Amino acid sequence: MQDDYTRKLEDQKSLFRQLGIKLDALSIHEKDFDVKMRGYEKEDVDRFLDDIIVDYERFYDIFTDLLDKYKEIQRRQAYWEEEKKAYARKPQIDVENSVDRRIVEDGIRQLERNLEQLKLQLRTDR
Repeated sequence: MQDDYTRKLEDQKSLFRQLGIKLDALSIHEKDFDVKMRGYEKEDVDRFLDDIIVDYERFYDIFTDLLDKYKEIQRRQAYWEEEKKAYARKPQIDVENSVDRRIVEDGIRQLERNLEQLKLQLRTDR
């Protein structure tokens, strides 16, 4: 569990460095302030920083999720672009010339004969 959290924080630091963001959850968590006579209550500051850390972690999770979705969309788009290119390179089939016209005409004649026989049978059954 600790290893996952440490790895997540390291990933977060790396990403934030790339984006020019100074603070990450760990640096906020490790921040110490000097104690003065009339300073802030240490517990209040710690609670506030804990809230900031939770928000930073949510921000990081949402951001990385969006990045993953963006990368998936890019991957799909690249796939479909390749599919379109491959389809465009294939020779188009000429349906009219690829079917033997005689077979189709014979089939139509057979259907017409069957239809005529059915009509005759209906007339004789009346």
